Amino acid sequence: MLNIDRLHDVSFLSDPHYKVYLKGKENIGWDRGLDWSLARNDRVPEGLHSFAIEVASMSAHVEVLGMQNAAELLAECSNFALKLGLGQAVNDEARHAELFAKYALLAGGDIRDCSKTQEVYDQHFGELRSFDEVFLSHVYLENGALEQFNVFISTFGEHSLIGQIYKGTLQDEARHVQMGVQYFKNKMTEDVSYADFVADHLADYREILHMNDNAVRWYSELSGLEESVIRQRIEQRHDSFIAKILGVG
Repeated sequence: MLNIDRLHDVSFLSDPHYKVYLKGKENIGWDRGLDWSLARNDRVPEGLHSFAIEVASMSAHVEVLGMQNAAELLAECSNFALKLGLGQAVNDEARHAELFAKYALLAGGDIRDCSKTQEVYDQHFGELRSFDEVFLSHVYLENGALEQFNVFISTFGEHSLIGQIYKGTLQDEARHVQMGVQYFKNKMTEDVSYADFVADHLADYREILHMNDNAVRWYSELSGLEESVIRQRIEQRHDSFIAKILGVG
């Protein structure tokens, strides 16, 4: 953990993590213009109102987990610029959890119980021991969530309240992924063999970190996209993530 009395040794203005942090400051109030009067009768396609409440409830649970992970990483991080970014990420995840939970309450009267999903991830992260393991799983899940959010935005429509929430959340999460990619890309530059750690971690925890067949089927039914299309988009995002870390994309 960074010792505050050593701040005089810190030089961070040219650090790439600081640039990502500044980008987040530019769009910090994106949720201020949300029209919550739409929640009860949101502008989602007919028949998808209950689905909107269900996915908002699920997202609220997952964002709480993201907030906890970011806070744990923040406490362990020693890089000042990255520490700023992780502090910002904690605030982002708190806002996401609040907005999704608020939507579920205003649109349907309650937050659906998605605790089993959260418990699966809680168990996974509880088994991880190092900063890099937690950060890699955290940022990889966020990378996968970007594709899910694109599906939700397309399905519910950009002019719906839930679509606007996912659109703003997607922008935040994309920045978090960029922060993680920079971190692991730098680790790879310092030690080429570090690629083995990344590959082994993602392979060892594939069942947790990758979308399973049931999830693909659910997203297909929700969006109207073929399962093969969903799988292809997920694999493309996975490949792009790995390529960026390796410095080839």
